[in-house]
Amino acid sequence: MRRSIAGATALLEFFPSMARSADPVLAQRRRRQILDAAMACFRRRGFHQTSMQEICTEAELSAGALYRYFPSKAEIITAIATEDRQNNQPLFDAIASGVDMIDGLCAFAEHVVMKCGTESTLTADVIAETLRDGELSRRFADHETAMCAKLSAAISTAQRRGRVALGVTAEQAARIVVLMLDGLVIRAAARGVDDARPLVSDFRIVMRRLFDAPPSPARRKPVTVSKESA
Repeated sequence: MRRSIAGATALLEFFPSMARSADPVLAQRRRRQILDAAMACFRRRGFHQTSMQEICTEAELSAGALYRYFPSKAEIITAIATEDRQNNQPLFDAIASGVDMIDGLCAFAEHVVMKCGTESTLTADVIAETLRDGELSRRFADHETAMCAKLSAAISTAQRRGRVALGVTAEQAARIVVLMLDGLVIRAAARGVDDARPLVSDFRIVMRRLFDAPPSPARRKPVTVSKESA
C-alpha cells in the first residue's frame, strides 16, 4: 500500500496536468516557488546570464519539474509580467471608477517608478531581452496594447462624465500617457528611484496640461459683439 501511494504521488508530480486537477494548490505553490527562485537569480546575475539550471537549483526542483510549468525563460518573464499586470489592476480600476484622473495616473506613475527603480537591474535586462527575443517582444507589445485600451476606456468614461477636458481623444491621451510611463520605467531602470521619483511631479504637470487643455479652435463658440460695445 505504501508503495502504491508513493507511486501515485510521483505520477502527480511528473504530470502537472494531473497534479493541477488533483491538487491545484500544489500547482500554484510550485509556480510561485519557481517564479520566486527565478526573480532571485535574475537579480543576482541578470536575465540573460541566468540559466534554467540555476533556477532549478534555487527552487530546489528538478529540471523536469521546472520545464513542465515553464518551458523557457521567456515563459517565466511572461508569467512575471502577467502577475504584475494583475497587481496593477486595482490602480486602473480606481482610475475608471471615478477617482481624479490626474491623481490616479500619478499614483500609477509613482508605483511604476518605485517598482522599476527598486528592480532596476532586472527591469533593464528585461527591456534589453525584448529587443533580442521576438516572441517576448510580441507578448510585451500585446500587454502594452491591452494597457492602452484599458486606459483609453477609463479616460473616455471620465470625459463623458465631464471630469477631464475634451482637447484630445481618449486614444491619443492613452498613447501619450503610456509613452511617458515607458520613459519613467527606462529612467528608473537606468538611474534608480532617487533620480526618477522627482520626475513624477513633472509627470503631474504634463498630465494637468494634457487633460485640462482648452477645447480646439473648431469647438470654441464664436465671440459675439453687442451693438452697444461696437
